Amino acid sequence: MRLSLFGSLVAVVGVACSSGSDAPATAKDVPAKIANPRTEADLSTITLTPEAVTRLGIETVVVRQDVAASTRTLGGEVVVPEGSSVIVTAPVAGTLIGTTAPMPGGRVRKGDALMTIAPLVSADRDQRIEAQRALTAAEAEETAARQRLQRLEQLLKDGAASVRGVEEARAQHQVTSAAVTAARDRLTGVSRNPVGAQGELVVSAPFDGVVQRVSAVPGQTVAASAALLEIAQVDTLWVKVSVYAGDATAIDHTQHVSVTRLGNTGTPARGAPVVAPLRADASAASVDLHYALAQSQPALRPGERVLVELPMRSNTRGLVVPDAAVLYDIHGATWVYEDVGANKYTRRRIEVARHAGDRAVVSRGIGEGAKVVTTGAPELFGTEFGAGH
Repeated sequence: MRLSLFGSLVAVVGVACSSGSDAPATAKDVPAKIANPRTEADLSTITLTPEAVTRLGIETVVVRQDVAASTRTLGGEVVVPEGSSVIVTAPVAGTLIGTTAPMPGGRVRKGDALMTIAPLVSADRDQRIEAQRALTAAEAEETAARQRLQRLEQLLKDGAASVRGVEEARAQHQVTSAAVTAARDRLTGVSRNPVGAQGELVVSAPFDGVVQRVSAVPGQTVAASAALLEIAQVDTLWVKVSVYAGDATAIDHTQHVSVTRLGNTGTPARGAPVVAPLRADASAASVDLHYALAQSQPALRPGERVLVELPMRSNTRGLVVPDAAVLYDIHGATWVYEDVGANKYTRRRIEVARHAGDRAVVSRGIGEGAKVVTTGAPELFGTEFGAGH
């Protein structure tokens, strides 16, 4: 009985092994299939006719190794230029009247009414009328003194007047002329801060700018020279870079710098060196360098942190291409168009290590000796992606 059971088990195992060895292996299922895969280099080649090349004005340069200025990237702070921020103060002690006041962040134009103040001490009902009256009276006295001087000078020629009388008349004319000048200046000053019918003074904006801070509101009583608000001119801002004092002499402060917002991979802005107050921080062993930066969109804000690429006085060799050849897509990636011959242009992705003047130092993506498009590169970009169609 035991032998027959053992023989049956052996037979079953043998049949299973023979059936497994004869069956073909099943292929593993693939979750995704790509038909005709292509690399990035095969995706973007533009072929133009000779007429199109001429019409677009295509120009190329050869990528080559060259000496480029070394750079160093440091953090910077956007600040308002010296003298471009003004605190507007109350001309007299009084109470601010009205229903609204300028809001922080609002833009104002030169001469715009900012606040109205009613003086605590009664003044003339209309200082402008009084200033105009004083100017008219001074002009009348100057006219009379000039005519008297002219008569005496004529009489002196005829021998009917003395030299002393002419000198006294000339001195009197000079006094009246000075009075006219003073009265005219007073009228101009009163016109800058118009006075209302009840003697209230209108405080106006000294220049175009943005309201940075409001220190008083309607209904509040303020003292003379009390701060009302602060206005800053922000069309052109400065970028302040704190540099270690030991490295200050190694930085070429006469060259432009590249300024990039934090998190922004697009085209950097250019900052021009400016003459600024000499400032340093003894506790941090640093000195401050300043660069003027024209506003762009979106606008920078005073106090914002940025990245500043500073040119050094030392030079290094690298693979360089003109900045005009570098294109940026919507994701901040950098590209160039390579001339591969026969009016064919291939788009190549490159990596820009830094900018040196009007040139870009390329770390990878294209080799030495390649011809890249400078003039006409944006037109090729638009042709490839259908811009304007």
